[in-house]
Amino acid sequence: MPHVRAPFRTLLIAALLLSSGAVSARSDDRTTPCGMALAPSHNRLVAVERGTIVYDSEQGVCWLADANLAGDPDVRAKVPLASVNPDGSAPVINSDGTMDYETALNFVAALNHFDSDQGWLGHHDWQLPTTALSDPSCSSHDNGNFGAQCTGSALGHLYTIGLARTFPDSVVPDFFSIVWPFLNLQPGLYWASDQQDAGGQPTFSFNTGLSGSNTTKYNYFHVLAMTSSVLGPIPQSKGIAPYRSGPAAGRAVYDAGTGLSWLLNANLPADNDFHVIGTTTMSSDVNGNTLKVPLVDRDGAVYFSAVDPANTDPMSSWMAALNQSGFAGANDWSLPKLKDLKQLYGDMSIEAGDPRLESWGLEGPFWHLQPGFYWSCERDDGAQAPQAQAPCDPALFPGYAADGSTEMRYSFNFDDGFEGTDLPNKQFYVMVYFPAPAAP
Repeated sequence: MPHVRAPFRTLLIAALLLSSGAVSARSDDRTTPCGMALAPSHNRLVAVERGTIVYDSEQGVCWLADANLAGDPDVRAKVPLASVNPDGSAPVINSDGTMDYETALNFVAALNHFDSDQGWLGHHDWQLPTTALSDPSCSSHDNGNFGAQCTGSALGHLYTIGLARTFPDSVVPDFFSIVWPFLNLQPGLYWASDQQDAGGQPTFSFNTGLSGSNTTKYNYFHVLAMTSSVLGPIPQSKGIAPYRSGPAAGRAVYDAGTGLSWLLNANLPADNDFHVIGTTTMSSDVNGNTLKVPLVDRDGAVYFSAVDPANTDPMSSWMAALNQSGFAGANDWSLPKLKDLKQLYGDMSIEAGDPRLESWGLEGPFWHLQPGFYWSCERDDGAQAPQAQAPCDPALFPGYAADGSTEMRYSFNFDDGFEGTDLPNKQFYVMVYFPAPAAP
């Protein structure tokens, strides 16, 4: 295997893993391909090759331990993309590593062609994680399977089996950020209140500035409440600034551009559930399974009914309970419309892929696993390979958008464990693996 100089952050985290005992320092790690010559282990995920690769014994694949490699500027500089994506569009990778679907395909190809086709870390068969069109473990079906509790996909299996997470748990439940003047602005999606003809709900991403429509309501996203009430002396600022006095001090901010006030803690439910501790039951329309889930998850994401403007019961509505408490001196907090979130994003002058919304921690043997969406590719089930070892086939896709004009692509959200389909122009993270070689 040719030597590849690892980026500084890769070496740093590998050293931390070794020093902490999370990864055993094997004398043959440098030359041992993933999955070969490994002693039997009860662990489903085993770090090998000096902690840079994770052997997934359940799926028979070798994950890149850095679950957001493209977020490293050194990597982006040394792994040149093709000048155009497979569909002819221009490739763009944001500073935090997010990219659209076609750029994801381009990035994977660049990893395989790295170092005169020797490939990244000496491997040249990296691929996007695969998702099967037919997966009876999922909760929903529409052209293909999707939803909660999906274990037939590579990412769904990793979330549920490898990392032992249960919907709607986040892989980074304590994510913290400071994006002035807000605390705890989340990289995950936020609910919007607009009505949708198809029965879904729109969402907004402060991570990329993109909005989505017709998202299923049996999902978990974050909430940033707003009010048109002035909550005290207006901060002397032309932009967005926190209230300095009165009941809103340290609790709310004021946007001089719109006259709206917003919660200062952009993930307040994680710190204060206002005694909304109830649960609801989700039922699968695929296999009949049921799942009891909280209205407010511990990471602050909420089931839509807990912020639905139509729900005014403070026992089951976090928004109603927020108002009943008179938080920050207001009792008319509401779920913003999409236009309000877009205007706030513009007033904050955030650029797509702001690294302040990127997670840098460790999760099991992985580092930089993000509490957000990752791209997946539909699996070629005609290939003679088991489960995740089957190749990804970009020519396959799980149906079209509502207007019938755009192909949808599979994704997986590590902020709650939901497998979905998205427009290919969305900007998501990328993690990769290669099939584990057969043992000698």
